[in-house]
Amino acid sequence: MMKIHTFKLLLLSLMICSGLYAQSTSAKLIKKVEGFSHPESLVFNQYKNEYYISNMADREEGDGFISRVSAEGEIIELKWIDGLKDPKGLLIKDDKVYVTNNTELIEISIEDSKILRRIQVEGSKSLNDITVDAAGNIFISDSGKSAIYLMPGDSANMMIPEDKKGEIIEYLDSTRLEYVNGLFAQKDHLYAAAWGENNDGNFLKVDMDTREIEKISKEGIGNLDGVQPVGEDAFYISDWATGKIHLIKKDGEIVEVLTSEKSAGDIFFDIEKDQLVLPMNHQNAVWWYQLQ
Repeated sequence: MMKIHTFKLLLLSLMICSGLYAQSTSAKLIKKVEGFSHPESLVFNQYKNEYYISNMADREEGDGFISRVSAEGEIIELKWIDGLKDPKGLLIKDDKVYVTNNTELIEISIEDSKILRRIQVEGSKSLNDITVDAAGNIFISDSGKSAIYLMPGDSANMMIPEDKKGEIIEYLDSTRLEYVNGLFAQKDHLYAAAWGENNDGNFLKVDMDTREIEKISKEGIGNLDGVQPVGEDAFYISDWATGKIHLIKKDGEIVEVLTSEKSAGDIFFDIEKDQLVLPMNHQNAVWWYQLQ
């Protein structure tokens, strides 16, 4: 079974990199699943065939949690991991789930369904999205500080001080990040969906080596939240304030794909089913859209 899943993931990866997936610009709402508590982000575990969904709840100490949901949208375990505070971004790496939890990063064992580590991120204000590059470096956005943090991977080729190895360090702190929200690592760049100061967040890219920040969008789009790649030259991005999902290319061309409702969070693009999955924070629900 593991070999089948590994081949499946490899095939999907090759299709993404070669840009074989269509860049759909319209979608139909096909399913709503309710019962969550201010869901913010979701990831899909190909091996387990299930989603993990972060629930911010009422942002009180200990009331946040992670849900397990089947590929069909059935809630398997509403409070799979609980006792959190304001959990947001999710990442699956190896056999673990990582979740940003206010000012700390939490590492969860998938097999044991328990928290392994809580790593405090010194100097952070409001950690948000999380992504990993090919070298295993984990990058974390801090929307409250307009910064990005880095937890170097084992094969990291970045210049990391000896006394900082194995820790989470500040990677980039700049108002030019526009209170960065969504993050996605692709090759030598970080692609960032910025919240902005009002409704003017841009889609940005950051050179991983030079840390140069460049605007991809030609003007501010909105309170941007999630970012998901479509092949090598485009991304789906969500605007939390309006519920709009856009397809944006690396040359800045942008097309509206759908309009949900206010509070569409850190979206997930199911490349196998050609679906967009939206955690709807205010609606306490997750919505599935079939791309057309």
